[in-house]
Amino acid sequence: MKLTKMIASVLTGSLCLSVFCCGCTNTRETEDNKPVVDELPEDEVLIRSSHKNGAWGYDSSVNYVFSDGNVYSSSESFEGYYAYGQNNLTEEDRIALLKKYTKPRAYIDENQLLKIYQQAMQIDPDAEFVYEDLYACDAGTSVIEVNVDGEWITLSESGDQNGALDDRHAKKANALIEGVFNTTDWNTGASVYSGNETFLETFECPNASLDNARRLITSEKELRQFEKDTGIKLSEMEEFEYFTDSSYDSYSYLCIGVEIIQYDNYMSLDEVSADAFIVSPDYTGFALVEDPQVDISDEIVEQKTYCYVVILPGYDLSVYEDFLHH
Repeated sequence: MKLTKMIASVLTGSLCLSVFCCGCTNTRETEDNKPVVDELPEDEVLIRSSHKNGAWGYDSSVNYVFSDGNVYSSSESFEGYYAYGQNNLTEEDRIALLKKYTKPRAYIDENQLLKIYQQAMQIDPDAEFVYEDLYACDAGTSVIEVNVDGEWITLSESGDQNGALDDRHAKKANALIEGVFNTTDWNTGASVYSGNETFLETFECPNASLDNARRLITSEKELRQFEKDTGIKLSEMEEFEYFTDSSYDSYSYLCIGVEIIQYDNYMSLDEVSADAFIVSPDYTGFALVEDPQVDISDEIVEQKTYCYVVILPGYDLSVYEDFLHH
């Protein structure tokens, strides 16, 4: 009897010790046996929210939320006109241009980001994306996505169709993102007009003068003068057919931005070509993802002359003042 009591006492004590030890372990797992992350990754885009609508012209915007809380934004719009997109600017290039030429549009507290990231890491990758029955024409498409281990997961879609990922962690993450966006102070963002959105090209023009190097072409008369100054016959190109036909009145909603510039003659056209035209409170003008590598030398190097050309929205020409006067 005493032996039985002794064994029971030892087992009870062992059980209590086991429970006590388990309660003190540092292992944190969800009910899905997924570890709970306690810190954010470094220098990654964690959230991407975007909108596109091509029903009446062209409208596109995107927000990139980085793991340090900085938010970079790009928004482009052509009312009533969009053509000849070349799709030559990658998303990595767009992000690089935003970080190089502009300041963050907003900042999100890292503690809030961590809560979103913790939910995102627990999303079932095999969850079904479910759409509602309602469909609205010409409303465009808005999407919220999260980056999980290098893979983009769509949480929700709205506009032409409304839908969401059928996963409770995805729904929590989406609600947190919408809440953060609604309570964040947003500064004026940038517009990055590239070959994805419009006509953008770099031409060699060896006989052009650097006088009046930056200009906006807002009439056929100015277009003809530009062609005379540079030898670049834009009016003979398909992309500019409406700029020489007064019945289209293209200059009422479009303009042509140009810049004549020189580089050392050993550089190739690809090295000096513009990747985009940026409009922002921080910088307005032609932009390159990578600056041309100029050799530093005391010797005088022969120069080669180029001209950047871009078709831009022309409703409010005041947004290009910094480009023209700096």
